[in-house]
Amino acid sequence: MELPVQPYEALKAAGQLPSPQGAALTIMRLCQRDDFSMAQLAWAIKTDPAFVGRLIKAANTVGRQSGRPIASVEGALQVLGIATVRTLALGFSLVSQYRQGACLGFDYEAFWSRSLATGLAFQALARRLGGCGAEEAFCVGLLAHVGELAMATVYGERYAALLSAAGVGGVAALRQLEREAFALDHDDLTAALLLDWGLPEALVEPLYQARRGATVFAAAPRSQVLMRQMQMADLLGLAVLASGAERDGRSDCFFELARQAGLSDAATEALLAEVVQSWQDWGDMLAVQTANPVRFLPPATPQEEGRVLLALAAANERQRMRQLLLEQHYEVFELPLNGSPVEATLMACLELGPRILVADADLDGASLAWLRALRDTRPGREIFVLLMRAPGEAERDVAAFEAGADEVLLAGAEARSILARLMAARRMIRMQRELERDREEIRHFAAELAVANRRLQEVARTDALTGFYNRRYAMERLQQEWEAARRTDRPLACLMIDLDNFKQVNDRFGHDVGDHLLVQVAQVVRANLRSSDVSCRIGGDEFLIICPDTGAAALRACAQRLLEAVRRIRIETPRGVLGASLSIGLAVRQSDMNSLEALLKAADESMYLAKLAGRDTLGEASA
Repeated sequence: MELPVQPYEALKAAGQLPSPQGAALTIMRLCQRDDFSMAQLAWAIKTDPAFVGRLIKAANTVGRQSGRPIASVEGALQVLGIATVRTLALGFSLVSQYRQGACLGFDYEAFWSRSLATGLAFQALARRLGGCGAEEAFCVGLLAHVGELAMATVYGERYAALLSAAGVGGVAALRQLEREAFALDHDDLTAALLLDWGLPEALVEPLYQARRGATVFAAAPRSQVLMRQMQMADLLGLAVLASGAERDGRSDCFFELARQAGLSDAATEALLAEVVQSWQDWGDMLAVQTANPVRFLPPATPQEEGRVLLALAAANERQRMRQLLLEQHYEVFELPLNGSPVEATLMACLELGPRILVADADLDGASLAWLRALRDTRPGREIFVLLMRAPGEAERDVAAFEAGADEVLLAGAEARSILARLMAARRMIRMQRELERDREEIRHFAAELAVANRRLQEVARTDALTGFYNRRYAMERLQQEWEAARRTDRPLACLMIDLDNFKQVNDRFGHDVGDHLLVQVAQVVRANLRSSDVSCRIGGDEFLIICPDTGAAALRACAQRLLEAVRRIRIETPRGVLGASLSIGLAVRQSDMNSLEALLKAADESMYLAKLAGRDTLGEASA
C-alpha cells in the first residue's frame, strides 16, 4: 500500500483535517502515554456523559453473548480494550463535530448514516465469519469513508465543484478529479488518516484495497477475508440508503457475496435484519438520520419471479419474445394456441404457476372473459398480465385494464419497451413476496402471542406450588357450574378440605417440609379425583374440590377415598417420619339454596364439624 505522503503531510501541517476534540482528544492523548492507568482513562471517559452511554452500548453489543450486561465504564473497558475505546472516542467525536460544513455539494447526514450502516455491517460480518474482532470491525467501518469528509472539510467549495463535475461518472471519475486537483484521492486520505490515528495497518490495508475494488492482493489469507467483508459492508452501507431497483440490485449482490463466504440465505437475512435494527438504534443514539425500516430478502429464484408464460398466436412474435426473455434470464414456457385458447391458457396458468403472462388481447375475441375468469382464481390474481394488442385498437385499452390487465402494449413493440414493462412486473412480484413474508411473520408472531397469552392465563389462575387452580379461578369456575346446574337442574357438589395440624408442621419441621407436604397431598388428591372434578387451592392449607353432576352418595365415596389415600403419606425428615390427614366438609346443592355462597357456607360448616369430631374425618352439614 503506497500512499502519497507529501500531499498528506501538507494537509496535516495546515491543521484543517478532521480531528477529535474535548474528551475524545484527552482519551487519545492519554492512551499514547506509557504511564497512564485504567483509573485515569475511566475518569477521562466519564467527563463526557454522552460518550459513556455510547461506550456502554457498544460493550453490551460486543459482549452480549456472555449474558452479563455491562453497566459501568470500567466494565466496558474490560470488554472492549483500550485500543477500541480510543478509536470509538475518535469516531463518535467526529460524528458529533462534523454534522455540517462549507461544502454545499456534500451530504453530511447521508455520509454519517452510510458510515454507521457500514460499521455495523462489518461488525456483524466479523462476528459470524471471523477475521478480526467485532469491536475493531465497527470502528473501521465507521471511519471507512472519512477521507471524503476530510476533502469536504478542507477544500469546501472546490470539492463541491468536483462532486458536481464527477456527476454520473461516479466514484471512479471523482477519484480521477481528486488526484488531478489535490495529488491524492479520498481513499488515499482515508488510509493515511486511519494510520495516523493509530489503527493497525492489518486493518487499514484490506480496507484500502476493498475501496479500490480489488479482487485479490498479495497478502495473508486473513487480509483477503477482511477485504471481502469490507466490500460487503460497503455494499450494504450503500443499499440501506438506496431505494427501488437500485436497492434490490445491491441486495442481490450482497446475498451472492454472502453465499460465496459460506453464509446461507437464511443466515444472511438474519444478519441484515440485525444490522438494520442496530442501524436505527444507533441512529437514535447518535442523532444520525436513518431511513424507514428496510427489509432485504434473498434474490428470487426463476420460479418465484421470472417464470413467464407466452400465449401468443403468431409464431414469429412468440419466437421473438422467447428469445428476448431468455436473454434476460427468464424461465419461458410457450402455449401453442390450438383448440380452445381460453381453456388452454387457464389450465396452463393453474398448472405452471407463472408469475408473468404475456397474451394476445383478443384471445377469445373482444370479450376478455378469459382474463376475468383468470382473475377470479387465487393463483390468477397474483400473475402479472401483459396484453399485446393489434394496431388501431387503442380504444380497447380501457376495457383490458377493467378486465384485469396490468399492462397493455402494441404487438411488435420495441424490446426496450417490453423489458421496461417486465421490470415493473418484477418489482410488483417482489412487493408481493415482501407482503407475503410480512403476513407470514405476522401469523408467526400471532401464534407466539397466543401461546404466550395462554401461558400467562395459566399462570394467572394456577397455584405455583401445587399446580391446582387458585382461589380466583375457583370462584369463577364455581359460579359457572352453579349457573349451569341451576338452568338444567343438574346436581352440583363440592368438598372443602383442610390439612390437619399444618401450622404445627411448619413450626416443628420448617416451611420447606410444610411445602413438600402440601405438594404430596396435592398429588394424592389429584390422583384420586375424577377427570371432571376441579381441584383448587384457596388458602394456605385449604382446598376446594368442585364436583359437577355429583350427588351425595358419590361425593361421600370420593371424600372417603381421599381420606384413606392421604393417610398413607409418609415423609422422612430429620425429626422423624411425617404423616398427614384431612378434615373434609361435604356440601351438595339443595333446591332451597339461592346462591353459590350458600353452597360454600354449607361446605365450610361441614368441614368445621369434621374438625370438632377430631379431624381425619368427614363432616356433613344438615340440609
